[in-house]
Amino acid sequence: MNRIGIRELFGLIKNIYLNRETGLLVCNFAIGKRLICFINGNIRYARSGVEGEKLGLFLVKGGYLDEKSLAFHLEDAKASGERFGQYLCDNKIVSEADIKETVKMLVQHIVIRPFFEEIEEIDFEKKKIALDPALMLEISTGNILLECIRELDNPRFIENVFEEYRGSVPSFMDNPMLLFQKVSLTPEEGFIFSRIDGHLTMGEIETISSMSRNKFVKILYGLYLIGLVDFSESHDSSFYEEARKDVMENIIEQAQSEEKPAEIPELSEKQKAFITEVAAFYEDLGKIDFYQLLDVAREEEIFEIKRNYYKLMKRYHPDKFTEPQFSEISGKLDEIVSRLTEAFQILKDEDSRKAYDMKLRKQEKDPPREAEGRTTSKSEIAFRDALFYVSQGRFSEGIEMLNRCLQLNPDDARFYLELGKLQVDNPMWTKRAEDNLLKALKFDANSLDAYEALGRLYAKTGRHESAARYFAGALTLDPESEVAIEGMKKLKKADKKSGGFMSKISDLFS
Repeated sequence: MNRIGIRELFGLIKNIYLNRETGLLVCNFAIGKRLICFINGNIRYARSGVEGEKLGLFLVKGGYLDEKSLAFHLEDAKASGERFGQYLCDNKIVSEADIKETVKMLVQHIVIRPFFEEIEEIDFEKKKIALDPALMLEISTGNILLECIRELDNPRFIENVFEEYRGSVPSFMDNPMLLFQKVSLTPEEGFIFSRIDGHLTMGEIETISSMSRNKFVKILYGLYLIGLVDFSESHDSSFYEEARKDVMENIIEQAQSEEKPAEIPELSEKQKAFITEVAAFYEDLGKIDFYQLLDVAREEEIFEIKRNYYKLMKRYHPDKFTEPQFSEISGKLDEIVSRLTEAFQILKDEDSRKAYDMKLRKQEKDPPREAEGRTTSKSEIAFRDALFYVSQGRFSEGIEMLNRCLQLNPDDARFYLELGKLQVDNPMWTKRAEDNLLKALKFDANSLDAYEALGRLYAKTGRHESAARYFAGALTLDPESEVAIEGMKKLKKADKKSGGFMSKISDLFS
């Protein structure tokens, strides 16, 4: 732990936010300790040991309880063993909506106070955090940073910032990871943001703003804290106008959405299709290279690589899909953009790109084989890992490991079979599933699972004669195959013409 000033505190929170870090921030004060939990850079929970920063007292301030009833309910909740907020909801003393709103106000208070009190010690520990979903909040760290700088009353700090940057040229940060933040800018902040063109100095922008220095510096520094503005001159401006337009549209959309009632709308057909697309893309991450990931040719120029990276980030950025109806893909989107960024960072640098190209050529020319004489081959170890990942529902890792298996031993039917089985229910992977299952039969002509999976695949895609053929093959291997028997019944039912091909085959095995 170490002491920290206001500027360092702003920098620390900014880095946690922009780097999407997860961990626990512990702040020690003379009056007590405050803990703030960050998940992917945003504030999800906070707890305080400072007197007066408890849920009950905030409920009293909000008029939901009086002091006498607070003392009684605290004792009753303690005796029941329930969390205080849950106790109040269960006993219909305070509504769940009012509890949630008060908890949010309390957490925001706990987070903001470190900016206005002297911190004795502070420490941020990066760690995975498992929170009770009932306690988890979604508070934008960007909005907290803006609120803190707006309220800051520190003339010396303001003057120091101005003197340091007055001759610098503020430039628009066009990093796609920062384009779709959930932040709310005031009209004055939007005006200053619109004046930044990569040519005017901070001093020149102040002159045309007609604002007091105090207000102007706080606005510009706030934009810097949330990553929309930087004072570096090294940024690539090739997408400057496009990025500026996207940011402004995002800010306007958020302002409009705040005016709408809080409800979970039903998914449209387009949104359902997007969720399916995200799931398919996520499953693909482990088996495609960086060029395929960014959808560019290996000889493509860096400008086109950046263009595609920007386009993909714009489509899959997780900050655009934080509403409850997209909860099932939020983790997948985080993984997708992380992988996209990794690919772009490698391919945009000449040296790292050359090293990556050499690695790809080596894999294609000389795929690794397990060493002779091993008791347990590398491919067997990888296969065990793949089956474990699949059993845990970690399908992306399972697919990645199965592809590793095929690199180590491309003649093993089991690897093709497991890949095909994972792909058979995804409509975007029909061809891949078919190819892998057929290869499984090529290397093991008596694979019951492969016959059953191919029968299911062809039945789903309307290729009924092929489905009947493979179900019949499965029944030849195992006359009691439930998959094949049920498949044949469905095909026979679908076959409207008496005496048709499918009916004849199914009669043989009925």
